[in-house]
Amino acid sequence: MKWEWPYGKKGPARSIDWRGLPSSPTSFCIFPIRDEAFSPKLMVLLVYNHADKGKKSTLSLLADRDDLPEGLNKIVKSSVKKKGKPAGYGMPGGGLNHEWLENMECTAIRESGNESGIRVIGVRLIPVPGKKNKALIMHKKTGELIRWVPYSDDQQVSLILSSWDKVILNPMNYYIADIDWFKSKAREFLLNLKEELVAKGCTKEDIAHFGISINTLTMDQLITLNIHREEVDEIGGFALLPVRFLREMSENKRFYLDPEEDRENRLEPTSYIYKNHVERILQGLDIMGVG
Repeated sequence: MKWEWPYGKKGPARSIDWRGLPSSPTSFCIFPIRDEAFSPKLMVLLVYNHADKGKKSTLSLLADRDDLPEGLNKIVKSSVKKKGKPAGYGMPGGGLNHEWLENMECTAIRESGNESGIRVIGVRLIPVPGKKNKALIMHKKTGELIRWVPYSDDQQVSLILSSWDKVILNPMNYYIADIDWFKSKAREFLLNLKEELVAKGCTKEDIAHFGISINTLTMDQLITLNIHREEVDEIGGFALLPVRFLREMSENKRFYLDPEEDRENRLEPTSYIYKNHVERILQGLDIMGVG
């Protein structure tokens, strides 16, 4: 049987009129924290996300085949590695709920509060410039994400589309959050974790410099920490990290809390911190003059 590329033939590059295109906005929050009990320096709280799970994508199924044309197998397997969200630490946040008629600010408060278990008092929008949004190219029949293209606010880009393609806009908004940190169960839990680590030989100086993290919490533990029940199967814990340490990560291009981690075998739990989240956090703090 003749092998055929499942996504259809590509057409010529063309500009899309974005008016009326479906939109799926996402909001993320930066939680700046000053707490001498952990570090004299400014810190941020991140949440640990489990990797995307579910049925295999079309590309994943293709990668298992042995009848691909010469040279294509390598391309397909390379694409599969990049597909889906890996496990790692990142900013709390999520997608807008159209059914609730909420706005992006409400999304930021709801999603970041649900994922962290911390009460979010208010948020301020960060005016992030440049190509911070994504145009998601999806397969019309399966809804599978084929690729995405970055774009700036209100700026169209030229896309190469086939008859199988549809486009969904994914505006990305980032906020600085004001949170009720000192009354949160997350702080109480991390303080207890700090004492356990110190008792086992970890120094307070190391914690002040490198932060503190855990990503192996059970669903029951997460519920007791006020994580929303709809989020407990996606969240695995927290990381409270000094901003100075994140800057070191960015400068050294090292985005693992454990430098000895096997980076080719991304099994959970992992100490990976999403590279783009580190960059957005540092950019957002600089823009807003925080820290």
